[in-house]
Amino acid sequence: MKKYFFYLWSVSLLMSCTIALPEFQTAESLAQGTHAVAVGGYSGRGFNASTGGLLVHNYGVKEKLDLTTNVSLSRLNIEAPNIRSSVLSGPKWTNAAGNWAVSAPVGAIYTHTFNDIDAGFTYLLTPTIYKSWKPRGASSTSTFFIRSEFAYNPLRGRWFALVGGYSQKVVTRRLIHYLSLSGSTNGPVYGVYFGYGLSLKRLR
Repeated sequence: MKKYFFYLWSVSLLMSCTIALPEFQTAESLAQGTHAVAVGGYSGRGFNASTGGLLVHNYGVKEKLDLTTNVSLSRLNIEAPNIRSSVLSGPKWTNAAGNWAVSAPVGAIYTHTFNDIDAGFTYLLTPTIYKSWKPRGASSTSTFFIRSEFAYNPLRGRWFALVGGYSQKVVTRRLIHYLSLSGSTNGPVYGVYFGYGLSLKRLR
């Protein structure tokens, strides 16, 4: 009986998969032709929680327009062995003041369960809104973000989830750090996620 309920729970996770990835960026855009790369790890507790790593790449296409891409590899925090990969990419538009931004990455996630039936690829559209601020003279930038996840799986159909959170970009003498706390919901069930990222660009 326990195995039966565990199986139903595992399948429900795969049917309603959301990826509450942390944010290793702010609303500010890059100068045209420049790159920014950050890598880090994250882990969650609660609904559809996973633990893994994330790479974020931003490229300045032109003034106030970036191309933002993230690639993640993780494992759902369930007993059954599995591995989850995702790729999302899309434009990010920033306002003139550099404190508001909207992005619209699209992509797919795939969860491979080694001892169960795979659900195949799930396709995602993830519009995201960012609000950033930096007090005068401060070495850190705070960002609130909210992300809508429109998902479609050929076997499971369509669903919708929300991810919201807070991140902080902390600039030290040589490195840039990102701290992220986010939560997701799909109906009445919630999950909480923590993330830490590090910029690959040394400041000195």
